[in-house]
Order: sequence, then C-alpha cells, then structure tokens
Amino acid sequence: MAACKVLVYRNELLPPSETFILSQANALRRFQPVFAGLKRINPGLEMTPHPIMTVAHSDSWSEKAKRRIFLRTGYASRFVHTIAMQNPQIIHAHFAIDAGAVVSIAKKLSIPLIATLHGYDVTSTVDAPNTWPTTRAYIRRKKELWEYASAFICVSEHVRQQALARGFPEEKLWVHPIGVDLNECGHSEQPRNKRIVLFVGRLVEKKGCIHLIHAMSCVQQSIPDARLVILGDGPLRNELEREATQCCKEVLFLGQQPHAEAKRWMQRSRVLVVPSVRAKNGDSEGLPTVLCEAQAFGLPAVTFVIDGVTEALPVIRRSDMPPEGDVAGLSQKIIHLVEDDDAWQIASDAGRQYVKARFDLSEQTRILEDKYDDVIARYRA
Repeated sequence: MAACKVLVYRNELLPPSETFILSQANALRRFQPVFAGLKRINPGLEMTPHPIMTVAHSDSWSEKAKRRIFLRTGYASRFVHTIAMQNPQIIHAHFAIDAGAVVSIAKKLSIPLIATLHGYDVTSTVDAPNTWPTTRAYIRRKKELWEYASAFICVSEHVRQQALARGFPEEKLWVHPIGVDLNECGHSEQPRNKRIVLFVGRLVEKKGCIHLIHAMSCVQQSIPDARLVILGDGPLRNELEREATQCCKEVLFLGQQPHAEAKRWMQRSRVLVVPSVRAKNGDSEGLPTVLCEAQAFGLPAVTFVIDGVTEALPVIRRSDMPPEGDVAGLSQKIIHLVEDDDAWQIASDAGRQYVKARFDLSEQTRILEDKYDDVIARYRA
C-alpha cells in the first residue's frame, strides 16, 4: 500500500538555514512528504527527490503578480489543481505566517491543516502597514487559521506561552520539538582544537553575535591564541566584521556553509556559543536546532539565560549561564570551558545525554506521525 502523503508547506523553499524542516521530512516513515510554497529560492536547500509545487516559477513581473494575487485571494487555480492531484491527507505548514497563506487551499480541498510555530512568528511585534505581503495575508487570515487548523505544534514551552499571549487557542497548542538526527552525530576520531570557539547562525540581531565578539575580546586577553570561527551570513555581517577587526585578535568569518561542513566544525571545536537575545521587535528564539546538534556531538555550549534557548540545555547547566546581554559573564563561561578539561567533559556528557533523551529526530518524528494519524481520523469523523 502506498504511503499517505503530507503536504509540507513553506512560502520559500527552502532557505539554507532551515535544514530542520528538510530533516524532519526526510525522517518520515509512514508518510510521504511533498513540498509546496510560493517559490523556490536560490541558493536554497537541495530537496531531491521530493516533489515540489510552487505558485510561481521565476521572479519575473508576471510571476511575482501570481504570488501577490495568491496571497491576497488565497487561490491560484493551477497551483490548487497540482496539489489536489497529489492527494495529500494532511497539510503541515512551517511558521504561522506560512499557514496563513495555505489555509484557504486546505479549506477548499477539505484537507486537515497543522502548523509548526518556530519562534519569530509568535514573538515579533507586527506593524501591519509596514510588513511583507506574506505577513499582511497572515494578519487578515489569522482568526480563520486559528479556527480551521487542527493543531499548532510549538517547538518549545516558550513558544507555547508566546502563542497563548497572542490569542492562539490553548486547546490546539502542542509542545513538540523537531529533534536532530543522532545517527549523524556519532563519535569522531578527529581531535578537537582546544582554542576554537564556534558560532553557527544567521547574522541577524536576535542571534546576538555582536555580544560574542565583545566577549572574545576578553577571552583573548586571557587566552591569546583562542580563535572565534563564525559560520553564517546575514545583513549584519559587514558591521560584525568591522567590530571584530577593532576589538579582537583573530575572528574567522566563513559565511554560509553546507550543513555537513557545520557539523565538521562542531566535531573539531571546543565550545559552541549561542548568545541569542530578544531583538528590538521582540523576535526571539523558539529552540535553536544548532544547540541540540552541537550537544549531540558532545560539544558543550554557552548561552545567555533566555526562554527557548535554555530549554535546549540540560537542567543542571541552565542556572550556570549568564543573564541576557552579560558579556563579561559570557567570556568567563567560555574561558572556563576552554581551560578546565574536567568541566568540559561534564558539560559534554550532560549535553549528549540530554539530547539523546529529549531530541532524537527518529523518535520525535514517530510521535509526529501518530499526531498526523490522530488529526486525520478526527477530521474525517
């Protein structure tokens, strides 16, 4: 018997930073994923061999108009027909904004809809006149979405609390992290470099990289040969590079790297730093996948104490983290893990065990597929 199909919806398919969406789809066993969205992006993740359907196929004026019309009306005849031909049993949208774009299709085709809330979609302050067309469409349809959707999957308790505060129906909120592939996070024979401090993430305000650069200035005063390696790109890169040149001895900006390369750095580094903060518009982390992945490799992490982020840390390490924005505290924790082998080993073991118990992608996906079954059965009842 052919597997049931789940339509995985994301407006943009798929940014390089969103490997967690593709990893979850690849981990499905009883459901076959098919992808749909407004458009493919370049550069984006390689999604072969999954079927992919888009509203538009280029950035020409006419194709942009198709996307705008779809966002305003909720309908695009060829797109809807293509989805119907795939006969999905359920639609799984990632991010609330994206769920708002696809809810009209779900209703028209009588397909149950669930959405994963990842963070910014329930933490950012929205000013309707100044937002993107996708966000304006969500604002118009959010009450329709809240009523129609069968479930909203929250990647952390922090996301659930933020969703509650914004009016999402409490009975539909379900905390369920995606997880990481533990089979890809095995032991490596490659020795770690005790002087490498690693950052992996987009170079945007909420990732807090500026605080890490300032902390490294203090770290390098105590450990002159310590080196900061930054994997990722974004609108703040030039500003961060200028700041690093002024206050640090050695910072290596490697830009956006393939997921496999990021994992290799996790295997060779001494400490991962996740200095996430709340952005001025309220945007904050849901639960950083990179933090789970790094700990699965046995790489200890240092973070600020901030909701969502600390949920990815073992309980015994959460109280040991510095307050949000405490650069001096951040540098002290980095120095401690770089210099103290015993403390490093304790943090490494605790992180690995915690991720294995709470964030195993295979087990988390099995539970998700049970949720799909339950939602489909209740929708048909």
